[in-house]
Amino acid sequence: MKKNNKYRNALKSFVSNVGYVVILVTLCTIAVALIWNWRNTLAVLERFISVIMPFIVGFFLAYLLMPLVNFFQKLLNRIKPERWKGVKRGVSIAISYLIVVGLLTVLVVYIFPQIRDSGRELGQTVKKGYQYAVTHEAEINSRIPFIQIGEIIEYIRNNLLSGLVNYRADILPYVYQLSSSVFSMVYDIFFGVVISIYIVWDSAHLVQSLKKVVYALVPKRRAEGAWRTILKCNHIFTGFLFGKTIDSLIIGVICLIAMSILQFPFALLISVIVCITNMIPYFGPFIGAIPGVLIYLFIDPKLSLLFAIMVLVLQQFDGLYLGPKILGDLTGIKPLWVIFGITVGGAYFGVIGMFLGVPATAVLMYLVNLFLEKKLRKKEIHLFDVK
Repeated sequence: MKKNNKYRNALKSFVSNVGYVVILVTLCTIAVALIWNWRNTLAVLERFISVIMPFIVGFFLAYLLMPLVNFFQKLLNRIKPERWKGVKRGVSIAISYLIVVGLLTVLVVYIFPQIRDSGRELGQTVKKGYQYAVTHEAEINSRIPFIQIGEIIEYIRNNLLSGLVNYRADILPYVYQLSSSVFSMVYDIFFGVVISIYIVWDSAHLVQSLKKVVYALVPKRRAEGAWRTILKCNHIFTGFLFGKTIDSLIIGVICLIAMSILQFPFALLISVIVCITNMIPYFGPFIGAIPGVLIYLFIDPKLSLLFAIMVLVLQQFDGLYLGPKILGDLTGIKPLWVIFGITVGGAYFGVIGMFLGVPATAVLMYLVNLFLEKKLRKKEIHLFDVK
């Protein structure tokens, strides 16, 4: 009987090993085939991403709105916590989406038209400035000799203006492509919003399903720790996204109020730029200040200097007081790694990468720190013993 069990166990081990080898060889073959036909692989991936884009948009919207929904649900749970849970969840979702719809309505009805008018006014100002520079080239060169205004005018005439004339004949295909992109974007956003509502409503079931997957795939003694790690990473990432959004909105409103009091031209347009770029940690306010400084430099150098000082004060207020109050120490990483996340994220994914690179780096550093602490505990080495 013992011999039979021994042979049976050996056969099971052999079959198991053969199965692993077959799976490994199959995966390697698929990987080589995908790499060998890389162009076709990219085309298939692009097509697949375009198909599931509404789900990506929906997941992202739900991920952003989840803290707001949970906040309202906690407020409503103070009223008879054990009753009407479904109704409270539905009311919390409705309030959160009404706030978002209200903000979008304000953007479309009030802010966008003003930004459009400011853009037109700015275009007219630039046109007048160019015409003035052409007719008063000698006067400008005598007052500011180090600028070489003649070379600037020549560059604009030979490159920018001639480029516009050359592209005028090919503008129709670009207009068609832009129209198609706008239609596709509207389609993705509309269905993304619908999908996000279902995701938020079923978030508890989705979290429970994810927990089942973790406990099923991870060894039993490590499953609880793995789940706590996932929750911590989610807290870091979501907290940063939601907190930085609130922080940037406050900075944008303060910037608009300050510029309106000081009677800066194009106050709304510049404030929107400052608000959006402030989403990028550390460097965002300075990146947002560059367009304003350049615009006001051509209108009045004193305005340019005053605007630069105002943005510097806002950055100090945000970095020393507002940001820590809202975000706390969610990322827990040093400025060096913040700069690393911004640089790498921006290099590969542009402006969005500059923003998301910081929480992604924070999550990565948290996981690395957990791994190192585990290795140190196994070696019974305390941090203060390491030299």
